[in-house]
Amino acid sequence: MTPPFELFSWGPAWGLSSFDPFCMSIQCYLSLSCANWINTKSTNPKISPSGELPLLRDGAIPVAGTANIIRHLKRKGFDLDANLTPLQLAQSSSYINLIETKLYEARLHTLFMDAKNYNEDTLRVYSKQLDFMRRFYVPEILKKRVVGRLSGYRMMLDDNKELVNEVYLNAKDVFQALSDKLSDQLFFFGDKPTTLDAVAYAHLSLHALPLLTNPKLNAILTFNFPNLTTYITRMQAAMSLYPPPVPSQSPPPLHIASFLTNPTASFATLYATAKQRLAALTADPRPVDTSGEASEADVREQRKREARVDAFYKWLSVLGAVGFFVGYVIVNGIVQIGVVDEGDDEDGFGGGGGGNHDEPGGDGREDEYDGSAAVYVDEDGNVYSDDDE
Repeated sequence: MTPPFELFSWGPAWGLSSFDPFCMSIQCYLSLSCANWINTKSTNPKISPSGELPLLRDGAIPVAGTANIIRHLKRKGFDLDANLTPLQLAQSSSYINLIETKLYEARLHTLFMDAKNYNEDTLRVYSKQLDFMRRFYVPEILKKRVVGRLSGYRMMLDDNKELVNEVYLNAKDVFQALSDKLSDQLFFFGDKPTTLDAVAYAHLSLHALPLLTNPKLNAILTFNFPNLTTYITRMQAAMSLYPPPVPSQSPPPLHIASFLTNPTASFATLYATAKQRLAALTADPRPVDTSGEASEADVREQRKREARVDAFYKWLSVLGAVGFFVGYVIVNGIVQIGVVDEGDDEDGFGGGGGGNHDEPGGDGREDEYDGSAAVYVDEDGNVYSDDDE
């Protein structure tokens, strides 16, 4: 039997298989193509060569990026577009480009630029997906990227003469194009699902979420494009007819994947393994006979030795964890350590009496009068003391 594909993707949210539309697109494609695959939840996109999820592993071959993964699956014989004509392939590519740019940007605006959605929904979802440290700064980093990406959009008048962000007008235009293409068909190109169906369903199902605090995209879909809403429901039912992914097995405790997905348990296992090996090395090779008093003393001594070793490694693990945390904070620039010159503290904060701070050793105090020397004033008004002679 051919080994299954292993897909590393962001975890579920809002009742869907993933909160990321690109990860969900590949999940839908694998299911619709009846591939044998394993879905592995990941919270660390750094395991991918591109630094982003989804990541598909075909044996020892990693494939990153939605387009690259679909291209790789087609070469492996899992081609949902095998029956499409060249014109239909070109149309599919154009629709997918609109979905992954215009619709995706509307979703980003809804999740990160809408204050209510960001504070009450986006932060909650990312807090469940990320580890303890990263949940405090990753959402803010993503928000800054979204702000930069969407900075070119303007406020414009819609059909009702109301001011809305241009990103929602673009999304409505894409919804209209998809609605016209789908019409009353089962799928976008007839009776069989294609790559466009996998991508469109992944994005549309996330746009149709009624669970958001401010479900603006859901309102646009529901009231203006009923055939797309029916399509989402139909695709949800169709996905249940395809074979589900093989349950992901937990990696070995000391496997590199376990350190990336569950570092706490992995370090605990590493500590227990190291302790066992150390106990084996420090154990007394002499056979222990508990029948006499001398042998009981040996047993007590051995237990004390093991207790000392155990205490030593507990403290060592604590110090290692603290050192790792401090290094992590400093390397990532969360806290910066610098040296402040005493002279810099005094600039503009009194005391100097007009001294030159730019001169070597000039701390602004050389011209101060300490009261111990006589002071004279000559005919030209110059002031000097006995110390100046």
